[in-house]
Amino acid sequence: MECYITYSVKGFLAFNSENELISEKLFPEDEIINRLAEINDKKIVKEELEIIEEVSKEYDEIIIESNKRHSDYGNDKIIIKTPNSAGEYLRSNYEKFGLDSQDITSIYRNLAIYNIKKASASEDKHLIQAINSIDEIDESISKLVERIREWYALYFPEMDVVKNNETYIKLISQNKTKEKIIEAKPDAFPSDIIDLDEDINPLDLEIMNNYANSIYELQKSRQNIEKYIDEKIESIAPNLKLLVGSSLGAKLISHAGGIRRLALYSSSTVQIMGAEKALFRHLKSGDRPPKYGLIYQHPQVRGAKWWNRGKIARMLAGMISLAVRRDVFTKTFDENAAEEFLSKVEEIEKNNPFPTKPTRKNKKEHSKPKKSKKKGKKRKKRR
Repeated sequence: MECYITYSVKGFLAFNSENELISEKLFPEDEIINRLAEINDKKIVKEELEIIEEVSKEYDEIIIESNKRHSDYGNDKIIIKTPNSAGEYLRSNYEKFGLDSQDITSIYRNLAIYNIKKASASEDKHLIQAINSIDEIDESISKLVERIREWYALYFPEMDVVKNNETYIKLISQNKTKEKIIEAKPDAFPSDIIDLDEDINPLDLEIMNNYANSIYELQKSRQNIEKYIDEKIESIAPNLKLLVGSSLGAKLISHAGGIRRLALYSSSTVQIMGAEKALFRHLKSGDRPPKYGLIYQHPQVRGAKWWNRGKIARMLAGMISLAVRRDVFTKTFDENAAEEFLSKVEEIEKNNPFPTKPTRKNKKEHSKPKKSKKKGKKRKKRR
């Protein structure tokens, strides 16, 4: 004998081969959303176990709708089939079992909201938003500083000797006039500044100072977010931070879409993350494949000799994969990871002091394929 098990928003139901209800295990009213969320996460809930145990006493085969594997149940009588006849019958006759379409829609809407809140509560999601904010702030500050430099030069062109943008904005923000700026940083300006004794409109000066204050506040916000990223990545990915630093670690997590997804990536994927355009160009036209992506920002990769960068990047990508998996799965901390990486870099540079001479085979592999010209068929001349 066989029976069929399916579930709805209210709980699990079991039917015989003639679509007659033989058992039901309903969810508690205040636990419906939690139960459905657990089912979506491929967990076996309490009511599911209870109904399986009950029907197992009388039926030899239990055909169940499930998103889990057969091995998860540990019961030889279970056969997973989605959809099965009981599920199709239930979904065609909701009214017979006290289910209203509006109630079902409302419950699934609440479930969607619950999933969104659960996802947004993840620590790495906040980290991703923070690192993306840093990039956008940098882009904005760059444009705003360019504008204030051009604007303030109308009043005090000698300020152009201050090359550091943060110092430039801070001087204008904290000092209302050029006389006070010179007093604050006398070594930066020549002693023979030409003063035309022309009074500037106070309104113009006030607007420029307010504009500089806005940029200064934006710079301070960037510093606060940077500090936040450093503390956040220390709490969720200490191994990754030790190996590559806060900024690069956050960028890797952001590019992957989460620390768990990064942990599931292979080291070869980690190595070229951020170089997708070059990879697609390689696949399309046969250009040389990229050797590194975001990890080029690591000082040991960027500062290495060009013939060693690929080797160091490959080794670093492997160590990043191991570090992230420790952070996600084992929750252990390897305090020697950074020293081990540096020693391996030294070994690579020691063993490869000069670039290797390319062989004929390598030259053929790295040379770009020549585009062959299509030759049209020669037409025979008519006599």
